[in-house]
Amino acid sequence: MGKHLKIIPLGGLGEVGKNMTVLEYGRNQIIVDCGVMFPESDLYGIDLVLPQFDYVLKNQNILRGIVLTHGHQDHIGGLPYLLKNLHLPDGVPVYGTALTIGMVEQKLEEMGVLEYANLQVITDKQTLQLGPFKISPFAVAHSIPDSVGLVIDTPVGAVVHTGDYKLDETPTGGRTTDLARLRQLTPNGVLALLGDSTNADRPGRTPTEQLVADTLDELFAGAGDGRIIIATFSSLLARLQEIIRLAHKYNRRVALTGRSLQQNVELASRLGYLQIPKGLLVDVRSPVPDHKLVILSTGSQGEPRSALNRMALGEHKQVQIHAGDTVIVSGGTIPGNEEDVGRMLNHLFARGANVIYGSLATVHVSGHGSREDMRVMLQSVQPRFLLPVHGELRHLHLHARLAQETGLKQEDIFILQNGACWTTDGEKAWLEDAVPAGDVYVDGYLVGEIGASVVQDRERLAQEGVVIVSLPINKRHELAGKPLIISRGFLHPDESDEIIEAAIKELQRGLRRSSRAKKRDRIQQVEKTLQDFFYHRTQSRPVIVPNIVNV
Repeated sequence: MGKHLKIIPLGGLGEVGKNMTVLEYGRNQIIVDCGVMFPESDLYGIDLVLPQFDYVLKNQNILRGIVLTHGHQDHIGGLPYLLKNLHLPDGVPVYGTALTIGMVEQKLEEMGVLEYANLQVITDKQTLQLGPFKISPFAVAHSIPDSVGLVIDTPVGAVVHTGDYKLDETPTGGRTTDLARLRQLTPNGVLALLGDSTNADRPGRTPTEQLVADTLDELFAGAGDGRIIIATFSSLLARLQEIIRLAHKYNRRVALTGRSLQQNVELASRLGYLQIPKGLLVDVRSPVPDHKLVILSTGSQGEPRSALNRMALGEHKQVQIHAGDTVIVSGGTIPGNEEDVGRMLNHLFARGANVIYGSLATVHVSGHGSREDMRVMLQSVQPRFLLPVHGELRHLHLHARLAQETGLKQEDIFILQNGACWTTDGEKAWLEDAVPAGDVYVDGYLVGEIGASVVQDRERLAQEGVVIVSLPINKRHELAGKPLIISRGFLHPDESDEIIEAAIKELQRGLRRSSRAKKRDRIQQVEKTLQDFFYHRTQSRPVIVPNIVNV
């Protein structure tokens, strides 16, 4: 390996999620973040999407540690899956601030892989040395406490990784982005900036979290005698703290529903990130009068099994929505979740609730900086090179254009894909051969065993249905009786008899023409005959599953 710095994103480019970046110098490697991505609606049955870890596993003997910027799942959710496959004698060193490490520890313990990690708590005021990498965190304002960006000093220059940030001067948690420390940490300039691009298509500055606090105060005051039910991200602790403060102000108790919410509130309280007055929290089954109750819930994204969605469908065991309830959905809709959220909102309205969401009031603001926040970051850092990260392709390109407006040359901006190997000697930069960086699907206990072909089959099954064909074949390899055809999700049973009978006759004619075909050829013939027939009759292509029955 040459003595050049390599930066290799394994996730988070051209997408929002599964953020993971490898930095390599000589025979030394560190990783920044290791997240997951939640599947869009066309990934049927898939629970999570992971980065591809092959390159890290192949080079684990040079891995010096994993550094985390904050505790959101798109930055830490992939750790259990990676650690399970790494084999370092004393465990893999994992560094993060107290809340981040607390959330990681909880997740690793839950998945039975805590023994594989060597967890280390760091602060935003200290410096960490991992091989040739000197890593100095700096505080950033984000939608979860204890978030940091990173200054990574390397032998060829300083690299700044912003993490997720915005420039909020009045965050409800009191933590602002520490640009002064960032400048102090980079007295000799910045070689490369890895900058958050999430809101590159939003003009101006991202609104302050204080606006949400003011809106929630008004909604609490106007809720009357009904319950207040609020769904938000379970990791948005600053907002949870504000809701707890308002509940105390308006003499209401707070009940929690949703496992991740309960876990995060317990952890954040234990670590001192949430201040909860004694007696404020009650069990969701407690007989508290409606006008004295706030229910905090998961489900702002309309997830099918989330607490709020189950309430909307009338399937929640403890909470039934009724007229008089004020339901506040305090979370921005993640791209891909619009249908689920819209469907849930419709169900909530149908149950008579007063539903408040983003289009009606400022009940959520982003934790990511908009264009003017990004401009200030670019002007503060003044990097030699820019690598836009964390965003879909349009966000990366818009970040690049913004950088050119601030004076960066086009040739010094690199819009990369996952797996790209960006290399520099401190003076110039170039791309070397890419490394594998595909999507790895998690389906229950199956990790990486569900490939693109299986997902395509699931999509076809969902859209077109399935036809199962049973063929009785005798020892002479001839058809020994009438084929049996059963369809599911393709034709309505009351309307299928005529088409199924016609399909059987078409199949019999085709099989008689090749009476002694081999088994593989016969299966292919059955698939093609029925595919062509059903498409001709219905303009649909159901999945055909032939089954040879020897008689």
